[in-house]
Amino acid sequence: MNAFTLHTVANRPQSTAFRGIAALEVLLKARRSLGITQIATALHLPKSSAHDLIAGLCELGFVEQHVDTRRYAISPKIFEFLHLCATEYGPNHALKPLLREEAAKLRASVVVTALQGRTTYALCGSGPETDTFLIGDNGPAFSSACGRVLVSQFAESGWVDYAPRPDDRPSSPHCSLDPEHFYQQLRAARTSGIAWSLREREPHLCSVAAPIRSREQPWSRAVGIIVNVRDWAKRDRDELAAQAQVLAARISIVIGT
Repeated sequence: MNAFTLHTVANRPQSTAFRGIAALEVLLKARRSLGITQIATALHLPKSSAHDLIAGLCELGFVEQHVDTRRYAISPKIFEFLHLCATEYGPNHALKPLLREEAAKLRASVVVTALQGRTTYALCGSGPETDTFLIGDNGPAFSSACGRVLVSQFAESGWVDYAPRPDDRPSSPHCSLDPEHFYQQLRAARTSGIAWSLREREPHLCSVAAPIRSREQPWSRAVGIIVNVRDWAKRDRDELAAQAQVLAARISIVIGT
């Protein structure tokens, strides 16, 4: 999402759908049930408006009201919708058998990630490091192997938009916030066609990524091979890089060029 779109959304009157998503976020981040007054306060809405909004979410099955306390919480039924997102979004359904096969063969985790704005998002994956908590995981492109290899295809004049900023926080103790270090990594990725993240996204993980060359450039998706740091010293980096590129090519065929 570019700056113009963000500005437009910020100045648009909030729709019911927008407020509904905001209400779900409030309940999720609370990690407990909330009363309608608390929800209304968090959303800056009158209690009557908040009640109508929550009633609609209850009808969808995303929110439930506790009979005794009359407070509201996220319903387990919401995972039905989340499962639909994870399995049916774009090419995810077609990729499931391939990712499982490759994760077993490589003895590593594999994840397909998308670049949107300055952020990378995990779309699907398989392997020991890609449990249910991974899907939707997101973070700055500058600390992600997938993000770096995708940003590297852009003109150098645009790299500054993805570089670390003074108000960014490191995603791990091993993450550098030096823009020049980031640019060096992008130049290396542009030359080699792969990018690395050595404990920079997560302190216990190392990864290598290659772009999924599907349709026209700039490509927006990449595949990463993730290895726990305990096993990192045992792996051949050149072999891992080659495997990432082969896997990216296989995925491109599956999802169509």
